[in-house]
Amino acid sequence: MTSFAEGTTRNDRENAFAALTERHLDHVHSVALRVTCNAALAADVSQQVFAKLAAEHASIPTKVPLSAWLHVKARSLAIDTVRSEEARRRREQRYQETIAMNATDPDERKQWEEMESLVDEGVGALTAKYRDAILLRFYRKLPFSDVGAELAISEDAARMRVQRGLDRLSQWLRRRSVATNAVALASLLGTFAVASAPKALAASISTAAATTTATLVSTSTLTTAIAMTKSHLAAIVILAVGIPVIVLQRSENTELRKQLEIRQRTPLADTRLLPNRPTAAATTALPKVEAGRTPSPTTLRDIFAESDPMRRMAALLDYVNALAPADIPRALEEMRGSSPEWDTETKFLTHMLLTGWAQEDPDAAFASLNKLDFKRLGGEPSSLLSSLASVDPTRAAAWLDDPENALVHYPKMGHVLAGTVAKEWVRQDVDAALAWARALPESRRAGALSGVLGTLAGSDPREASRLATQLDPGEERSHAVGEIASTWARQSPTEAMAWAQSLDGGDAKSAVGRALGSWADVSPREAADWLGSQSEPEFVDANLPTVAGSWSTAEPAEAATWVAALPEGKGKGDALGVVMWNWTNQDPEAASTWLVEQPPGESRDRGITGLAKAAFDADPAGAVTWAAHIDNEELRQQAVNIGLRVWNERDPVGAQAWAGENGIALPSQEKPEK
Repeated sequence: MTSFAEGTTRNDRENAFAALTERHLDHVHSVALRVTCNAALAADVSQQVFAKLAAEHASIPTKVPLSAWLHVKARSLAIDTVRSEEARRRREQRYQETIAMNATDPDERKQWEEMESLVDEGVGALTAKYRDAILLRFYRKLPFSDVGAELAISEDAARMRVQRGLDRLSQWLRRRSVATNAVALASLLGTFAVASAPKALAASISTAAATTTATLVSTSTLTTAIAMTKSHLAAIVILAVGIPVIVLQRSENTELRKQLEIRQRTPLADTRLLPNRPTAAATTALPKVEAGRTPSPTTLRDIFAESDPMRRMAALLDYVNALAPADIPRALEEMRGSSPEWDTETKFLTHMLLTGWAQEDPDAAFASLNKLDFKRLGGEPSSLLSSLASVDPTRAAAWLDDPENALVHYPKMGHVLAGTVAKEWVRQDVDAALAWARALPESRRAGALSGVLGTLAGSDPREASRLATQLDPGEERSHAVGEIASTWARQSPTEAMAWAQSLDGGDAKSAVGRALGSWADVSPREAADWLGSQSEPEFVDANLPTVAGSWSTAEPAEAATWVAALPEGKGKGDALGVVMWNWTNQDPEAASTWLVEQPPGESRDRGITGLAKAAFDADPAGAVTWAAHIDNEELRQQAVNIGLRVWNERDPVGAQAWAGENGIALPSQEKPEK
């Protein structure tokens, strides 16, 4: 079909635009109606949307499907309209009365009403490829064959993409307390997502928009317009008005880009991370910059040689964005050889590449798992497995049983890998993930249970704690309740501690210790006060090092003063040893000055041990001298011998000179048997 703006007569333009309006009006009107909750306002918003389309089409680059642009524009204008209205509550009531007349199944209607106000926002929050598939299937009501044709993929691939889009949308809704799943969501969207707009509205919009077109469009200047053929539905996106699609997709990257532009005083090319990658034939070079701008490096070697960290990060983002899925394995190898494995930038970008690979080409990514060298690549296999599990958790779980999977047989790796799959699966289906974890062999079960329940505790600790108590007693349950308590304590420490103390035996010990540790990390003073209020000396003694260690990391002097005021006991001594180790690493002079003033005793001896350990690398003579002042003879001899032995290995002359001056024989270089 010819573009509505290219008609030779006004009548031609009106007819073309009328066809365009009829094709997309139900979609636009339904979105507007859901936001405004008022038919009249929805009609007004619909007119605004198509008027914007008619007036501004010449400046709209053809980047994403028309359905996506109309969806975002309708929702943006509808939100603006609602905000300007003072009587929204009355309009919403009238809207509910109107749509109630069209209800089908009462149960379905009730489910739809629970999510109706969030659905369009959730669809907009999906990445482009899943959002477009959902819109074509449920808003345009196309069969899977046509969805595939519109997206240039096969019918089976279209069906899979819609299913994964529904999975992600249902996850998004569940995080907002809407109980649903992909199956129910498909039924509800198919029934309620699009309702018929008033029949007279299309004619009104066509007339108004065509009038706008006639005023703004000159046939001599409009040589490009919106191709509205079936194969060119993916035609329109506006980046300058409303809420741009790129913001919905990658708001974090947009904000980062703004900061980079301010930092460099030189705008960089717009970047979209990972979604909508170019084909394998696309170039891996960075976008060209305009004249007058400083070009960015285009190879990894050049990028990592860039001295400005902000420009280096921007160039790395551009590099990753430009890669096609088929180029990712090569890029990973090149990145590993271009920077040290501990480099944080490399780790971050490696994870981005692996995530993109898992989403864009899961078959190739899965095939690579059995070929990855765990000893050489460290955490990369886990990172890739995590990304793959987010796409298809059942397939990731099945990979653990693959006969060619050598990783799972490494010590403790079975738990690590099972936990990696579990933490992604539980975000999609709690019951299925937990059932899978409980059925695993012992070599993986504890890791999987911790992954399920520890992750669930981040969003719903009470449910996680309820599920944990249903597990069989033993080490696995104790480990799981510890994970829950640790996560819960970061959100509500008093609730977490109350729950932990209600448990029995090993469960209580694990949960209390982990909860108190997390509490001390967040608010050490409060944790210390709570611990001091407990009446059981053994309980207090056992947990003193945990609180003191966390507190002394941030405020060593305050933590030392608190520990010094406590009654004597093994817990106090261990706690002071931890405090002095942390304090000496931060300010050795202040730590040693404070320790000199403490009265002799077991706690002071343990404090000296902590100080000596922390000071040894920088000042072995000072560390061993401190160790020689420990009052407890057995502890003193042990500390001095260990210090001298290590010192003699590093600096025999210095160690022997100190030993001679202090009348102490050098210990044997043979390490004592354990």
